[in-house]
This record gives sequence, structure tokens and C-alpha cells, in this order.
Amino acid sequence: MGSLSGTSSGASTVTQVSEELQALLMEERKRKRKVSNRESARRSRMRKKKHLDDLTAELTQLREDNHQILLSLNITSQRYLHVEAENSVLRAQTNELSCRLQSLEDIITFLQWKQW
Repeated sequence: MGSLSGTSSGASTVTQVSEELQALLMEERKRKRKVSNRESARRSRMRKKKHLDDLTAELTQLREDNHQILLSLNITSQRYLHVEAENSVLRAQTNELSCRLQSLEDIITFLQWKQW
């Protein structure tokens, strides 16, 4: 019987060691999972920061593009107004010259009619 209780005590010790090993393995898995989760979260933060930096750079570029477009639009609008003003002057000159031409043609017609 003494050997039986010794075996039982030995089995109990083996069971205890086995349970302790399982507990250690579970703790190691938890630790690895924590490390893995931290690393994953770090990578996620880095991706998020890069995405934010990319969007910020794109916003800066779009604002600059918008500024250049507005400048170009203002210059084009000023040129348009200048051309429109020149066009109005040319139309007025055309009308004046047309009236003068008509008057001269009327004089020529009158003089030709008078000679008959």
C-alpha cells in the first residue's frame, strides 16, 4: 500500500506539473497575443497616420491648384473685359465709318443725279 500511495503522490505531482505547464503555455500564448495585438495596433496607427498625412498633402495641393485656377480665371476675366471694351470701340468706329460711307455714297449719287 505504501508504494500505491507513493504512486498516487507521484501522479499528483505529474498532474500538478502538467497543469503548471499548461498554465505557463496559456500565459505565454496570452503574452504573445498581447504583443501581436500591440504590434497590429501600432501598424494600424501608422497606416492611419500615413493616410492622414497623404490626405493633408492632397488637400494642400488641391488648395494650391484652386488658387492657381482662381488666378487664371481672374486674368482671363480681365482680358475678356478688355477685349469686350475694344470690341465696343471697334463697333462704334464701324458704325461711324458706315454712316460716313453712306453719306459719301449719297453725295456721289446726288452729284451723278445732278449731272443728268
